[in-house]
Amino acid sequence: MDEQRVISPWPNIVSMSRLGAVPLILSIYLLWFDGENFPESWVWWAVLAVFGIGMATDVLDGYLARRLDSVTVFGRMIDPLIDKILIQSMLILMAASSWTSSLVPSWAVVLILAREVLITGFRGYAEVQDIDFSASSLGKGKTTSQTVAILMIFGGFAIHGASMADMVYADVCFWMMMLATFLTVASGIEYVVRLRNALNQEEESQSM
Repeated sequence: MDEQRVISPWPNIVSMSRLGAVPLILSIYLLWFDGENFPESWVWWAVLAVFGIGMATDVLDGYLARRLDSVTVFGRMIDPLIDKILIQSMLILMAASSWTSSLVPSWAVVLILAREVLITGFRGYAEVQDIDFSASSLGKGKTTSQTVAILMIFGGFAIHGASMADMVYADVCFWMMMLATFLTVASGIEYVVRLRNALNQEEESQSM
């Protein structure tokens, strides 16, 4: 008699814990990013730490899922969704803040949000249809570039203060954000093409 596979809940617990970073960061913004006085260095470090730890759990939950042989459909769907919620929450707050809006333009955030909503819907449909919609190299590059851009901006303000906005480093941060936006749109197009090709192949196989 075959042994029944035991699914560990820990990978999904770690994934869900990442959501706790969102209200923490929002609280910090509401209390110290009032738009009048530049936040003290420790405030930038605090947001940087909460976001950094939150994104670090993304590596941990994937490792646990493979290590414990607990890769599930729910995990494959919820993990990237939580990543999106955390990262997009950060980008929205940064675009809305007078201190970071010049580095994170609102139009870029709108493009990124539109792509994420669209592809999340497609991913759910693909899972229901049992179509492979795993992350591509472009998709992973998108998430990495968004994360790096956020870390660079908060790290810069934490170290240099308000003067960072007038430094060449600010230009580097801006173009990192532009790269993240480009990769986001490009990976979205790639996923749409992948899904269309998969559906076409499925239709062809059914008609044979």
